[in-house]
Amino acid sequence: MSIGSFNDGLAEGIKLFRNENYKEAIESLEKIFSLENDLEAGYHLALSYAQIQDYDKALEVFDKIITKIDNKLRKMQIHLIIGYIYTLKEMYDLAEFELLDALADGVENTQIYSVLGYIYYKKGSARKGIEYLRKALALDPNSANARNSLGFIMVDSGINIDEGIIEIEKALEKEPENPAYLDSLGWAYFKKKDFQKSKEYLTKAFQLAPFNKDIKEHLLELDKV
Repeated sequence: MSIGSFNDGLAEGIKLFRNENYKEAIESLEKIFSLENDLEAGYHLALSYAQIQDYDKALEVFDKIITKIDNKLRKMQIHLIIGYIYTLKEMYDLAEFELLDALADGVENTQIYSVLGYIYYKKGSARKGIEYLRKALALDPNSANARNSLGFIMVDSGINIDEGIIEIEKALEKEPENPAYLDSLGWAYFKKKDFQKSKEYLTKAFQLAPFNKDIKEHLLELDKV
């Protein structure tokens, strides 16, 4: 492949990715990556696979390029994405390993702390999860996602339901129509035994995201009362 056609193909693949044409981007970038083993092509190829939820292929490509990446910020981003994929796959030990690797170069990141907080909660260490979510909020007090996660863990673990409600409400102030945050608040009122308010928020969450598994499970728990 000539330099001109390579550059054109790479630029076209990245353009397709940025325009959210992920399947077309994969087709374009896969050819370049298989022929040239280009890191930029590999990075956007892996991201494209992640966007269409082909996580195994995304991990396969990331694994081929991550040891060759010199840019610390780019490497941190890759570790974060890999960690997030492992979290979605409920492979929490592997997710923790990747995210701690992402912090190894000393670059703090709100998203990394937030995902680690969730991971530690899922591994049965709610207090450690809260610790990492507080680190996330120290870096970015405006992170609605971190506030919701912090509040939900406080509520679900029974550590402090009232404080948890305050944190979730702060998240909802920023994103009042977010079904995940409405679900968290509904679940918080369920744990507080205020079933009327619980039904109000869980119903609204369900209307916005009727296929969400967690919301359905919380509504089923409410129906048992």
